[in-house]
Amino acid sequence: MPIKIDYEKCIGCRICYNDCPMDVFTMDDETDSKPVVAYAEECWHCGICWMDCPKRAIDITIPASFW
Repeated sequence: MPIKIDYEKCIGCRICYNDCPMDVFTMDDETDSKPVVAYAEECWHCGICWMDCPKRAIDITIPASFW
């Protein structure tokens, strides 16, 4: 999975959920309304979620096949 969320850092602000142009994230009540990567295959690796996360709780790994 190219996107990983560090739930210890995540504050559930929903910025990644709101900003993602591909709607990769959903919100999960089981994780205290924190984002969940639901559609990783739709990710464009644009980095918006990573750049806008106030706690840097998101890590994006660009797959080798991307290049």
